[in-house]
Amino acid sequence: MQAATPSVPQRDPAPMEGGSATPAVSVVVRSSSRPTLGAALASIAAQDYPRIETVVVAASGAAHPAPPASAGAHSLRFVASTVALTRPQAANAGVDAASGDWITFLDDDDLFLPGHVTGLVAAATRGAGARVVYSLARARMADGSVQPWGQPFALQQLYERNFIHLAAALFSRDLLRDGCRFDEAFEIMQDWDFFLQCAQRTRFHFEPLATFEWHADAGSSGAAGNANHDDERFAAFRDRVYAKWQSARDALVDRVTAELEAATVSARGGDLAAAEARCRAVLEFSQNDPFALNVLGMVLRNAGRLDDARRVQELACAVRPGDPSLLYNLALVCRQQGDIVAAWVRAREVTEIAPGFGPARRLVAELAEPAANSDKLAIR
Repeated sequence: MQAATPSVPQRDPAPMEGGSATPAVSVVVRSSSRPTLGAALASIAAQDYPRIETVVVAASGAAHPAPPASAGAHSLRFVASTVALTRPQAANAGVDAASGDWITFLDDDDLFLPGHVTGLVAAATRGAGARVVYSLARARMADGSVQPWGQPFALQQLYERNFIHLAAALFSRDLLRDGCRFDEAFEIMQDWDFFLQCAQRTRFHFEPLATFEWHADAGSSGAAGNANHDDERFAAFRDRVYAKWQSARDALVDRVTAELEAATVSARGGDLAAAEARCRAVLEFSQNDPFALNVLGMVLRNAGRLDDARRVQELACAVRPGDPSLLYNLALVCRQQGDIVAAWVRAREVTEIAPGFGPARRLVAELAEPAANSDKLAIR
């Protein structure tokens, strides 16, 4: 491969809080020279952030034509190649050539919406030292339908599945210096593996922006949606990710389980302060752990701190969507608060997910009449 691949500068990221420095951002575009490349570059050109460098990597090989000299007012660097590159090879070529303090990606068939880079950099200033910040993706399908994709961060959930789009994330280049790199053994899902590498070294910060448009069924990875999904290929690489990270995941689960068992013993013995402290200690090493949040929510509910309990339980449901036990506990908090409609809605969600969940069915029946008589009931 013939590529402009300068060594990674040995410097810390520009300040994100205080001072006047504006960090430089590199946008890596892995390009197969599809007709959509022009639109992708135009979406970078339209970004209002003042310090953007675009790095176009010729993933399709020697036949890739030279791109424009710039993306609007933003500089553009072309990484040529004599051979076709895999997704992780192109990603590594891009980050090797990037000179920005922070790095993000954009595939040549997707789009940044206005304000995307500015929003991510602003999120980084609020990230309390997180070296990865990310937002939601707007997944647009070929039929024109659009739906948000992504969720708040939880380390334990990241071991189960990826919920972060590479183009919706901004990561500090010092993670490269710490050893993070796209594993070239993964033809697909190398982004998931990369985020797991980052998660061993930093906390993540999420904000529910939606300024990136992902054409989820337009690619050929087999790991996205509709026409771009290959069950067999998806399962094969998912299982490879699981195998690579099995020992780290098991160690985390064992540590969390031991601490939460101790927290439960404290709570049952009436020492709610000790139980809360145990839960919060877990959340320090397992960011937004849904099971720690669930136990903490119950502890706070038993302590009568219902607003705090609901906030914690809602976060647990957000980071582990579709878990009937977490939803049921949220319904109990809502009922105790006197929010009967919300309690009924959550309990009914449980019965839809797990029809055999007896306590939820009984709660739905108990709350049906008062919920129906409430002028706040929204028919779903």
